[in-house]
Amino acid sequence: MTPPETAPEGEPSPLLVERNGRVATLTLNRPHRRNAMSTALLGRLDHELRKLTDQGGEAPGALVLTGAGGTFSSGADTREPDWRDLSRRAVRRAHFRTVFARLHEAPFPVVAAVEGYALGGGLELALACDLVVAGEGALFGLPELGVGAVPGGGAVHSLVRRAGRGVAARMLLIPGERVRADELARLGAVERTVPDGGALAEARALAASVAAGDPALLEAGVRLLRDSGHLDRTAALGVENGYWWQAASAANRDPSPSSGRP
Repeated sequence: MTPPETAPEGEPSPLLVERNGRVATLTLNRPHRRNAMSTALLGRLDHELRKLTDQGGEAPGALVLTGAGGTFSSGADTREPDWRDLSRRAVRRAHFRTVFARLHEAPFPVVAAVEGYALGGGLELALACDLVVAGEGALFGLPELGVGAVPGGGAVHSLVRRAGRGVAARMLLIPGERVRADELARLGAVERTVPDGGALAEARALAASVAAGDPALLEAGVRLLRDSGHLDRTAALGVENGYWWQAASAANRDPSPSSGRP
């Protein structure tokens, strides 16, 4: 695997890693750029997510993703000197897609703690998490069309599914449109709002509560959640049955299929 790119000389690490008991926290750490996602930041995020998911029995019970300096992320860093260089954009794109894949495959739930702005790729990163906790005044948006791009990380699909086509259309098509966290909470795209400044503490408390559960059941639960949303009822029931047996077996609660018990 290609090693992650380092931050430019003199710039602090673009990603901070903490572990408190069963809860890990990854903090986007470019507050001077509203945590815009540079190549270096995406490379570190990809690298640290891989390390967390490869820890086996030492993996966290839950992960919190947040941003330093009172904002989550303003999206891709369009001020990088090589922003328009197609080969370099391809590197960033590969990291971004891998990050989303790692989040989807993580054997633990992921909670986003959002303050300030979650724009473009920042919104996509938040919506890739299983739960979103946000300061009630946090602003979400999709400015890609205005900078010569289109969303490419699943935000439109997630918004249509979680909040409805109308709000997805507003955020994608209306220049400068921003939607507050409290509106997205009413529509179902944000799970919990708190007074501004309290998102990280609430997200960590929620993550700790979730992480206290049985690891085998927790993993089955998050995989079921991620895999079932786009399926019809028959297919979803099949997925549920598969994860039921997986969880029962892993937790040493494996009743025989022939026993007649549910």
